[in-house]
Amino acid sequence: MDIASRIRRMGFRKWYERQLIDSHLSFTTCFLSGIVVASCLEELGRLRLDLKSAALVALVVGAIALGLYSWRRYHAVLERAEAYGAHSSCPACRTYARFEILASGHAAVGPFFDPPDTPLPYPWLRVRCRQCGAVWRMPD
Repeated sequence: MDIASRIRRMGFRKWYERQLIDSHLSFTTCFLSGIVVASCLEELGRLRLDLKSAALVALVVGAIALGLYSWRRYHAVLERAEAYGAHSSCPACRTYARFEILASGHAAVGPFFDPPDTPLPYPWLRVRCRQCGAVWRMPD
């Protein structure tokens, strides 16, 4: 499901809250992976060539991979949520998160973008304030 349909279904406030929870769960996973790596490396200090050492090395490699994935996901989800959150207030009446989505897209459109079909990291949303009817684009 794309961002526009999720925001339509649950509302911007809930979507934003869930994005923050998701990103911080990824951060917690990364932190716990670091603890696993540190404790396994401490145990590997007494290196022997046996099955337990091989399992610990495999666990360290897996925890490092999981930690790197979680760190990248943390940054990506948090950056996307903050990009939308920074533009979620109506520019005319300053009402927060009370808008309806009119359109969405993935390409950079408008006179300020060069070339016109450059993909954005996340889709733009054309929204209208429910309070005053002002229309704006987020993220801008």
